[in-house]
Amino acid sequence: MSKDSSIKNKELYNFGPFHLDAEERLLYRGETPIPLAGKSFDLLLALVRSAGHLQSREELIAALWPNTIVEESNLTWNVNALRKALGDDRRKPHYIETVRGHGYRFVAPVETQVAVSDTPDTQSAPAATSTSTPGPQRLKRRTLFLTSLVIFCTTAGGGVLSWQLASRPAVPGKPAPARSIAVLPFENLSPSKANTYFAGGIQDTILTKLSGIADLRVISRTSTQQYASHPQNLKEVARQLGVSSVLEGSVQKAGNQVLINVQLIDARTDNHIWAQAYTRTLNNIFDVESDVAEKVATALKAKLLPAEKARIASPPTQNPRAYDLFLKAGYYAAQVTDRNNAKNPSAIVSRAVSLYRQALRLDPGFALAWARLSYLRSYAYWYALDASKANTSAAEKAAKKALELKPGLPQAHMAMGFVYYYIHRDYAAALYQFDQAQRDLPNNADIIAAIAYIWRRQGALQKALAELNNAAILDPHNPRWPYNIGLTLMYLRHYNKAEQQFDRALAIEPYNYDASIYNTWTLLLAGHETRAHQALKNIPLGVDRQGLVPVIEFQVAWLGHQPALALKALETAPDWVQGPDMVGDIPKSLYQAEAWAYAGHEKLARRAYSQTVEELGRALKTQPDNPDLWSSMGLAEAGLQQRKEAIRSGLRATRLLPMSQDAVDGPLYAAALAKIYARTGDTEKALRLLKKLLSMPTGLVLSLPLLKADPVWKPLRKDPGFQALLGQGGTEEKHTAAAAPSTNPG
Repeated sequence: MSKDSSIKNKELYNFGPFHLDAEERLLYRGETPIPLAGKSFDLLLALVRSAGHLQSREELIAALWPNTIVEESNLTWNVNALRKALGDDRRKPHYIETVRGHGYRFVAPVETQVAVSDTPDTQSAPAATSTSTPGPQRLKRRTLFLTSLVIFCTTAGGGVLSWQLASRPAVPGKPAPARSIAVLPFENLSPSKANTYFAGGIQDTILTKLSGIADLRVISRTSTQQYASHPQNLKEVARQLGVSSVLEGSVQKAGNQVLINVQLIDARTDNHIWAQAYTRTLNNIFDVESDVAEKVATALKAKLLPAEKARIASPPTQNPRAYDLFLKAGYYAAQVTDRNNAKNPSAIVSRAVSLYRQALRLDPGFALAWARLSYLRSYAYWYALDASKANTSAAEKAAKKALELKPGLPQAHMAMGFVYYYIHRDYAAALYQFDQAQRDLPNNADIIAAIAYIWRRQGALQKALAELNNAAILDPHNPRWPYNIGLTLMYLRHYNKAEQQFDRALAIEPYNYDASIYNTWTLLLAGHETRAHQALKNIPLGVDRQGLVPVIEFQVAWLGHQPALALKALETAPDWVQGPDMVGDIPKSLYQAEAWAYAGHEKLARRAYSQTVEELGRALKTQPDNPDLWSSMGLAEAGLQQRKEAIRSGLRATRLLPMSQDAVDGPLYAAALAKIYARTGDTEKALRLLKKLLSMPTGLVLSLPLLKADPVWKPLRKDPGFQALLGQGGTEEKHTAAAAPSTNPG
């Protein structure tokens, strides 16, 4: 090989203060890297390469999503994400112009630069050419910066930047691990579309068995389900998922007969590694799933430990009818727990629970069904779909039964972990169970995420970020991970970085409701009321299941000291709403009372406060240990100037869930207690609590911009202690970082 054979040209573009490196898939503003989601980067590159020329929406969609049917809104959202990253204005564009009814045009002057990369001898390399060159020195400094960044991320505990970079799609040119695989959705070839659940269940079972092999990297189903069963652009799919091999399959079911076709493909060469067709009846289908998993592991030369081989060979049940009901139950349960697309989640949960119970009546020894039933019930409790004692008791009994039947079943440990986490808030016990589950399911992103959530509630935010990053590697196209990384960054008061993560979540799933809501709340906490108001307009219509949008609109107007607009925002809200600063639902009348009081309408305010007390009183009869209800009760009683009652209620909420027990929800009730103290004239206690909250990573609840703008702190405005808090300015993030737990395991 000649000395020059490793020399190749680098494709670089300069526009305004930005530099675009096509080969490395990096965008810089000066020396600072600008994080972009994969599709957003692809869109920017396509626009820049055709700068000055109109590109139709159809052309761009075909380029970004070849051979795939996607909604046009996906393109719109990626354009919006680019504009935000570039600081562009749609009405007066400097970079991306919308040509109404046609498409988009990149209007900024672009300088194309060709530079040499991977050069053995830099002195003999051809000089970079450009009409206006940033110069080799600029490129060298940028390389040094990236090298330093990588060293920092791998040696200093990762820091915040590592979560941003690691959650990017796989970089072209960087080979995927040889023993990495994505199991694409199995095609349903059955005469009846009603058998879709069966094809999905077979795929999921095979994927789960593969996930238990530690020597493989297995991509989560959530990331693979968006792809076709047999995509034409297999190399690109594999690149996006960061894998070297892909398993495709189809299932045909007619009565008791089942035909399953599978093929393992090397995505790097598009060559078939292994393929097989299985003709079975429902009575002997279980050996197919085990055989496929074992053959795939052998073909990929994965080391298969004896315990892993035993788990793969173990059928979940010997009863084919029970198994069929189990797969149906999983199909419905996933609509709530995985895809979150059920129009009536409570009804879907009830249907899935019924199917699991039918399966268990046929086979009471079906441990995996007991485990899945337990998890679904725990989930229903945590997300207020079924908060009854009967449901929580059944969840715990089901998890115990699963462990009794199969003590080594990882899904049983996972189910018991969620019983401890969701129902008992016993985080140490939950973490132990999740660790047991992860030992045997090392590729399960949901278990890794559960561990992250435990760390977050224990205040170990850097550990939480590390685990969320690991989940994102195994599940790269799931918006849940950038969304949760964004939430975690909000606690640390890294609001700009949190906003970038929410943008990433929205780039993956443009109609992601949670990311849209908390992106707006982030802007409010950072003091960007105008941008928050604009962000509200981007929240998709018809997806506001919890009445959060009117509450956010209320907050925008409230912080802008416009009580009339705040009241108007609540007109379309349901009677009980969920606010970003509360965990559960609270009466809308509490927000209305605050607005009436601030507007000077005392009679209307008193009436609304009294209505709130009545509604909360009724709710507390059935939920006496609900801290949301007690916290809201304290705020309403403070509005009625019932000082003793208000403080008693506020304190009860903080004792039900103190910050020492829960670093996520606990600060919500402490902040509400500070408001109660402020309203009832106990300035010293209010200031003491505020100072404590500002010194801790509680940025989802309280920030200096929020403290400055929120009318609720009006009674404290002239106090020197309050003025001193406001004067912290740039030290807020420093204090938060100091209070955040160390990344040192010791």
